[in-house]
Amino acid sequence: MNNKISNKISLLLLSLLVICCGNSDDAISSRVEEETSVVEEETSVVEEETSVVEEETSVVEEETTTTIPVYQKGGILDVVGAGSEFYKREVTINGVRIMAAGNVGGQAAVPDAFLEKVARMVELFTDPSNESIAPDRQIILIETLSGAPGTYHQGTPTVQRVARGGGDDYSPNFLRTPESYDLDDINDSTFNNDMVWYLNSSGEGFGKGDVDAAEVLEHVFHTIHMSGLDAIRLKQYSYLSGDWASGPLYSAMKEAYDGGVWDSEGYGGDAWMTDPEMFEVAQKEYLYLLNFCMFDYTMLWENGTLSPEWSDSARTPEGILENNPLGLELFNEYIAPAISRPDVPTIRDIFQDGDVGDPTVAGSSGY
Repeated sequence: MNNKISNKISLLLLSLLVICCGNSDDAISSRVEEETSVVEEETSVVEEETSVVEEETSVVEEETTTTIPVYQKGGILDVVGAGSEFYKREVTINGVRIMAAGNVGGQAAVPDAFLEKVARMVELFTDPSNESIAPDRQIILIETLSGAPGTYHQGTPTVQRVARGGGDDYSPNFLRTPESYDLDDINDSTFNNDMVWYLNSSGEGFGKGDVDAAEVLEHVFHTIHMSGLDAIRLKQYSYLSGDWASGPLYSAMKEAYDGGVWDSEGYGGDAWMTDPEMFEVAQKEYLYLLNFCMFDYTMLWENGTLSPEWSDSARTPEGILENNPLGLELFNEYIAPAISRPDVPTIRDIFQDGDVGDPTVAGSSGY
């Protein structure tokens, strides 16, 4: 009970005692009515104040509910602690920590401007304003990427690694001998599934805008797919799902493989059908190809094709509907509600021709 009301009631009882000892019945009645009126007024005031507090509490709760703290955009910082012998610059955006190699192992550092371009693509793929996005599904994606409590790799945040050229361009090769750069701690404590290569030295055409864009999109897709999707329902990993070969991902992959849409020869042939480790390798490529074609990005490939790895008959959403309907179902259920589609002109503005060591001359990241 409110202290004011308690005090008034005590005073009322004391007054009654005094009145009863020396006053008439009318006086007693009058005084009781006065004191009761005062108590009722005080009670009314307290109830009004309580109502105001409840309204303010409701507003605070509503504001708390509508706040989305998972969308976090950081600036470029120096790497400190684990991994800093090799990775020198980093930026974190929407659950993904992007770490770029410095001037180490005989290789020049990845420019900050390219690091920003990678970060911008992660930002665009996690844009909540995209019309296909289900807000709760994208929030779960970002929380999963960040290794938040309750996600399947909680406590193990996602890292997107970025280096220059290729592994063999570093002496020693940091992928084969990570201990040479004291990388064991960062590798073991984070979910790091893929690399983005700046001016990839293993192929041709790098320095051309579309080629550079396709490189970044492919490997950012790898990272988001492998550490952000609903791995339990998809049955992505055998350590999460002993029946991994009965999930919707496996079924979509097998349909594409059996129908000649997807050729997994470069990923161990058909070993993925029975070997869970090879299944992880193959699914990474299948998910990228499916997502790339459903987003209608194939004009970024050289000559618009990736045949024979992916059939030209399935380069568009219409082609996938006809030739890999289980893939279409998978995309609509697991990818489209969570991963946003930036349009091709936006991507081409970020990646333009002419980048042979200075990304600033070949498009602005917009980050």
